[in-house]
Amino acid sequence: MEDHNPVASPSALDQYVQAVQELETRTLERQRAALLAVAEKMARATRRDQRIFLFGTGHSHLLAEEGFYRAGGLANVVPMLVEHLMLHSLPNLGSRMERTPGLAEMIFERYAPEPGEMLFVFSNSGVNHLPVEMALRGHEKHLFVVGVSSFAYASQAPLSALGLRLDQVADLALDNGGLPGDALLEIPGFPWRVAPSSTVMCALLWNSLVAETCRLLVQSGITPPIFVSLNVAGAAEHNQALLNKWRPRNIHL
Repeated sequence: MEDHNPVASPSALDQYVQAVQELETRTLERQRAALLAVAEKMARATRRDQRIFLFGTGHSHLLAEEGFYRAGGLANVVPMLVEHLMLHSLPNLGSRMERTPGLAEMIFERYAPEPGEMLFVFSNSGVNHLPVEMALRGHEKHLFVVGVSSFAYASQAPLSALGLRLDQVADLALDNGGLPGDALLEIPGFPWRVAPSSTVMCALLWNSLVAETCRLLVQSGITPPIFVSLNVAGAAEHNQALLNKWRPRNIHL
């Protein structure tokens, strides 16, 4: 008897995983030289006992936390965390604040970065006022500024009163490869795309940079200042030494 059962279409789960895998490969291959250049800067800063600041608003603040006090992560990373720019406290207020001029200087006053240190600014749309302002103020304070955004999104999103995109004001700009609006997957019969890509892509970019930074440090004879999971033997003593060193220069430790 002939089988008339239609072939099952791939699940949305499989489609999303495949789309992310293709995006990862494409994004990393296109930016290999830029990523290696950023890692060189990170290694140089770490050799000099300089800090690497991470900033983002809304869901982009997750990347500031991704790099901070993380097993396998660098101890000289300082997240620039402002409660009302995060998501657990009045998210609508945060959406307004990231579009409000004049806040960057207040944030810099709290963290007091020093000339020659690094600042990563994560902003998926790459156009909201505060992330762009943070990058501009970072230049004024002689920081090396790395912007991470979606170039495709930023190219069509409305600009703030500054009239600039993050990729235009960063010393080095990285593209997370995402689509305008962030959501990645189309579901037949539903008008809006679902399942964002920015967080997973930015985490991939960041941790790729951490890995290459550590390789460069080891190659130059420097022990990378890496936190170790407390579930590993000897980690407590190892981590305490890093905390003793960096706590005076990181208000979150």
